[in-house]
Amino acid sequence: MAAPVRTWSGEIQVGEWEQYHLGLDGGAHQRALTALGIAHRDGVRADEPYLVVPVESVRRAALEFGDHAAADVLRARFGLDSPSMLGRGLKVVLGQDGLEKRYLDEPGLQLRYIGHRRRFAGYVMPMPASVRKALA
Repeated sequence: MAAPVRTWSGEIQVGEWEQYHLGLDGGAHQRALTALGIAHRDGVRADEPYLVVPVESVRRAALEFGDHAAADVLRARFGLDSPSMLGRGLKVVLGQDGLEKRYLDEPGLQLRYIGHRRRFAGYVMPMPASVRKALA
């Protein structure tokens, strides 16, 4: 029996999307925001975190631009069977597995990440084919 066809419907708040953003995607998140006409005057995050965007636009951000945060918010929203880009990034920067849930809930861990992030300023983590396949 064939798997049911996924419908990419609904909306996502930009702030929900950006909670997964680590900045290891080579500027893909910012390129996606620009393409979607979402202002981000600080050059990193959207000016209006309560703005809602169609799920399909977030999917486009992941597939077309390689936005890791977009892939992860869709993974969480739709229960996709794909690696967590947030988890992979935290492993690279902090050297520890299994931090995704804690990172989303603990400001102290977010600050710890920020403290270590500078060493990885030029690092771009590739998006695995398995993540793209889950979003196809």
